Amino acid sequence: MAISVKKLDEKDGVARYLVNDVSPVFINAVRRSVMLHAPCLAVEDVSIYENGSVMFDEFLAHRLGMLPIKTDKSYKEGESVKLVLEKEGPCTVYSKDIKSTDPKIEVVDKDIPITKLSKGQKIKVEMQAVMNSGKLHAKWQPAIVGYREVPELAVSKDCNGCMECVKECPLDLLEMKGKKVVLKDPCKCTLCGACSYACSKEALKLNFDSKSFILAIEPIAGLSAKETIASSVKALLGKSKELAKALQKAK
Repeated sequence: MAISVKKLDEKDGVARYLVNDVSPVFINAVRRSVMLHAPCLAVEDVSIYENGSVMFDEFLAHRLGMLPIKTDKSYKEGESVKLVLEKEGPCTVYSKDIKSTDPKIEVVDKDIPITKLSKGQKIKVEMQAVMNSGKLHAKWQPAIVGYREVPELAVSKDCNGCMECVKECPLDLLEMKGKKVVLKDPCKCTLCGACSYACSKEALKLNFDSKSFILAIEPIAGLSAKETIASSVKALLGKSKELAKALQKAK
């Protein structure tokens, strides 16, 4: 059967997709490809010309290196863009104070505090944000991504319809249909187990659909969830083609 994908929801920056007719190996390969092979921009080289704050240069460079940078897909791996930070106290220096030489590139979150400057203290820094992937460093991971199986409710013949499991579900996801307990929306189930614990007959058991998964992704590099997943799948396809060519040449 063909793979099917349905967007479940998007809340607080996290998008969830229901992916059907795939194996655990496949969905995990997509997850790992997002983390390792989907490129994005991150600060790599930091040149500190002046730092009058109490923060050591090394600490300052580390904070700048971990800032989420909005990625433009026109950039290729290895290409870079210059960012500049210049500020004089008294003030708190925020990520919004960083200016880019490319108007399409900016820090995603503008309210990240970097350091404090007292009266007379100055900071002047130049940075190179480089396009690369998470296989080199976690700062190049464009998203936080994970998946879980879709639960299935198995009800044995010992169920007497006492409704205790229905009452105990904290999300009100169980209901009686005729004489059988059913799970109304498996994608909303958090697998807390309250229903099975409430059953004195031990007639309920949560199983998993081995071919259906909920993929959750929170982009942090300015790309959308769809763009991030598409980029990772493209990279995964490229690796597969490289392997096929290598196998053809192997003796």
